[in-house]
Order: sequence, then C-alpha cells, then structure tokens
Amino acid sequence: MTMKYDFTGVAEWNQIQGWFDLSQAIAMQIFVKKLPPNSKLVELGSFQGRSSVAIAAVLPPNSVLYCVDHFQGSPEHKQWNLNISNLLEAFNANIERFGVKDKIYTLAMSTTEAAAKFEPQSLDLVLVDAAHDYDSVKADLLNWYPKLKPGGYLFCDDYQPEWPGVMQAVKTVGLEGSLVTGSLWLHRKPLEGV
Repeated sequence: MTMKYDFTGVAEWNQIQGWFDLSQAIAMQIFVKKLPPNSKLVELGSFQGRSSVAIAAVLPPNSVLYCVDHFQGSPEHKQWNLNISNLLEAFNANIERFGVKDKIYTLAMSTTEAAAKFEPQSLDLVLVDAAHDYDSVKADLLNWYPKLKPGGYLFCDDYQPEWPGVMQAVKTVGLEGSLVTGSLWLHRKPLEGV
C-alpha cells in the first residue's frame, strides 16, 4: 500500500503502535513538504515506525529519512510493560507495508553513535524523540544541532509537563522555539549572518 498522506489510510496508520498522533503527523508533513529535493532528515527514536511512515510518505524527490533507534526500548517502555522484543522487526514490517522502505535508511544504534556519522550542517530536519530524560535529550540536542543546516528545522516531541526532562533540556541548551501542535515543539536554525 502506497500512502501519500492525503489521509485515506489513517485507519491503517493508526494501527501502528506509537504515540505520534494525527495532528503531529500533519504538522510534520507541512514542514517536510517545504524542504527541497535531495534533503536529508533524521528521526531520533522510531519505535515501530508511526512517525517514520508519516514523514517518509511526503519526502521531497531524492530525499532520505534516517531513522535512528537502538530498537531495545526505553525505560518508560519497560515501566509500561510494553512488548519490546521485536521492535526492529515491527518497524521494518510497517515501513514495508506503507511503501516507504526505499525512502528510509535505518541506523540501529544509539543516537550518540549515529551523530558521528553525519557531517556538520548536512541535515535539513531533525526530530528528537528518543529517550525523554534530561541528560539524554540534552545530549541529543548538543550532538545533533550542529548537524543541522542553517534554516533547517529542529523538532522535539513530548515538549510538555508530563516529560519535564524534554522541556528542561531545551531550555538549558537555550534554543528558542514554539509548539506547533500538541507537544510537538519547533525551532528553526537561523540562517548564517542573520
């Protein structure tokens, strides 16, 4: 099934386990569609591919989404007693089922390891949605912000009181931004010389 995200397949998309909701998917797609051809995007924390499918469905021509996740689950997943035994298999099945597998490059590793694989100012968009504790989010912001091109978009999901580590890390790093919908926070990296 090919999904261009005119949302004729929302019922099927909602069957992918995850927390990225429809308003977040639409908001992300609005910004992804603004990117030029040959864009490089990174998603930190892919879980079973719900947000990955939404993003990859509208990638500009010749663009790629790098999905970074160690696929071992997070402390909150274990606390909630979620089945995390086959996350990578579930992720691969979902991106195959929605016809976006050829637009995604999976990096099954930590976000810190993956950051070393990208050059400074080489990315058009980064979505931070891996671990939600303060130290992890701060490390992700510090490791990945330099990889973002001037004018590029940095999103942080779960920017809300229920996840104080996310909010605190963003404030500590000193990035200005705003909520675009729900708990999806956006910062646009200033253009050089501005």
